[in-house]
Amino acid sequence: MPAERAAQAALRRQQELISGSPLPAVLDGIVDFVLLLNRQRQTIYANKPFRDFLAANGISKLLGQRPGELADCVHASDPPNGCGTTEACLRCGAAQALAKALQGGTAVMECRIMSCKAGEDLNLRVCVKPFEFRHERLLLMSLADISAEKRHEALERVFFHDILNTAGAVKGLINLIDPVDPAKADKYMHSASDASDKLIEQILSQKDLLAAENGTLALHRSAVSSREFLGGVAILFSGHEAQRRKKVVVDPASDDVSFSTDKTLLLRVLLNMLKNALEAERPGAVITLACRRTGAGVAFSVHNPGRMPDDTRYQVFQKSFSTKGPGRGLGTYSIRLLTEKYLNGKVSFTTGPQGTTFTAELIILS
Repeated sequence: MPAERAAQAALRRQQELISGSPLPAVLDGIVDFVLLLNRQRQTIYANKPFRDFLAANGISKLLGQRPGELADCVHASDPPNGCGTTEACLRCGAAQALAKALQGGTAVMECRIMSCKAGEDLNLRVCVKPFEFRHERLLLMSLADISAEKRHEALERVFFHDILNTAGAVKGLINLIDPVDPAKADKYMHSASDASDKLIEQILSQKDLLAAENGTLALHRSAVSSREFLGGVAILFSGHEAQRRKKVVVDPASDDVSFSTDKTLLLRVLLNMLKNALEAERPGAVITLACRRTGAGVAFSVHNPGRMPDDTRYQVFQKSFSTKGPGRGLGTYSIRLLTEKYLNGKVSFTTGPQGTTFTAELIILS
């Protein structure tokens, strides 16, 4: 969309036009967030629920800002000209709704906003409608928080699909146990035990993620050796279905760094990174785990040889987005949430002709 912004004088005139009318009283009585935008997609009024959410005492500090800037979107300052003009905006539901409204239509879209601060991402249902008020052409934008709805859907998918499948595997293996043949019994008992462990881990991972989102997740720190830890991650995945006909190796040049962290959460982060890398690759691919010492701590990385599609690249780490497609898991969001909000770290990724690398860099506190 166009990058041009209205002059300050025009913004003040539009603000005065609204403030001197009955509109503010009407909009302040609406529970959902509501914005009045000019044709340059700049805020001229935000209703009280939205101002309270932003902890803004008045409209003056919000005047002229675009929706992505108000929501602290990580892409709001991206080139070429920030909110509404970036590559990421092409995949943003709010931007798509605004574009349609600017053409005279009314649009209702879902929007995932990845906040600059981990744990404050938003899932919104956005409605934008053009209207004219006292000869001024404006846009009315309403924003409904559907985070709880999307989280509930994600949990349903996980429990009805992944956990039900694992529980079914446990039952199937138990049924195969032949009490007359001890050799067969031992074989299937071992497999059933592994499947039971997987089932418990799936339930615990969802429990931890929910606690992380609610801010109630407790940390349990212990000593970690980075090389030994990576080796353990590779061994844990050695029998995973995603690794079938693929190879996981630990880079022999990896640094061995001793530090203290929550092993369980770090394991969840690295296993998710590894699982995503394996599921993105064809048989025969080699996935490389590595760790290196940094100036501030240690960086763990997972590299796979494939290049990430552009449509995926601009949505990685967004809430409710999965690299495996709609309705298939919680995606890379949990990696960012656990690393940045609880492990005192930062996640990033690169992708190109040489492959894709996800990195979780932890800052070691002295």
